[in-house]
Amino acid sequence: MKSILTILFALLSVSPVFANEKPPNVITLLVDDLGYRDIGCYGGPVKTPVLDGLAADGIRFTDFHSGAPVCSPSRATFLTGRNHIRAGVYSVLSEQRHKMHLLR
Repeated sequence: MKSILTILFALLSVSPVFANEKPPNVITLLVDDLGYRDIGCYGGPVKTPVLDGLAADGIRFTDFHSGAPVCSPSRATFLTGRNHIRAGVYSVLSEQRHKMHLLR
């Protein structure tokens, strides 16, 4: 039993040496009023060389959906991972306090 544990410990301690891959960097852009074909990497007329370079070196999402048609519920959906109704954001936030203040 002792020799099995020794071998298991030796194998587990060596495995991180072979892990040469770096974890990926993730960049998320949350932009108001940006349409699908508004930037260059999606075929849009606006020249966006930095975003085009990021898209060329990484992964582009081509099938995505908004949580709601206006920004506040969409942001609540993105930031909480919940439906905007469950997060307590029904439309554009005003100066009133909503349930979002509970997430602080």
